[in-house]
Amino acid sequence: MVYPAGHFLLAAVPLTAYTVARWRRLPSGLAVFLLLVATQLPDVIDKPLAWTFAVLPSGRMLAHSLVVSLPVLTVLVLLATRRGYGRYAVVFSAGYLSHIAGDFYPMLRLGTDYYFFPNLFWPLLAANPDRSPSFAAHAPDSLLSLAIPLVVFGLAVSYGAVTMYRRREPMAAEIR
Repeated sequence: MVYPAGHFLLAAVPLTAYTVARWRRLPSGLAVFLLLVATQLPDVIDKPLAWTFAVLPSGRMLAHSLVVSLPVLTVLVLLATRRGYGRYAVVFSAGYLSHIAGDFYPMLRLGTDYYFFPNLFWPLLAANPDRSPSFAAHAPDSLLSLAIPLVVFGLAVSYGAVTMYRRREPMAAEIR
């Protein structure tokens, strides 16, 4: 299981490495903020709909489906590119897709845990319901196991907030 900090780090490390290698600087605060939102969004949509409101049978279904997310992200990138924000839409899309890859990595890397495979292609395939549909069932065993990811996550969020604040430019100016 990948927790929120892990989802963020899975996308932030490659973004940071690319930005440093390409432009010799850290990613902008806005890019970090967009990545933070994008890497959490599938769970923010699916988990409450499944585990709190019982609208979906699985916390990895609607927003975790490639059949749903790829067209939505494609339209987002096309519209953003037309307005001059394409680079940020690509960062957002990469973060969103890295979340899905993080959730399904046992299938992709280890060749195991195929139980949720149909969920990747919902509504074309019937989704498998969660085995433990509650937030409590997915809580970590110990907060100590999350210490390093939470510290890095907190530093990244702080960096994004501070750099956006220090620029004191309108957000639209930074996007371009």
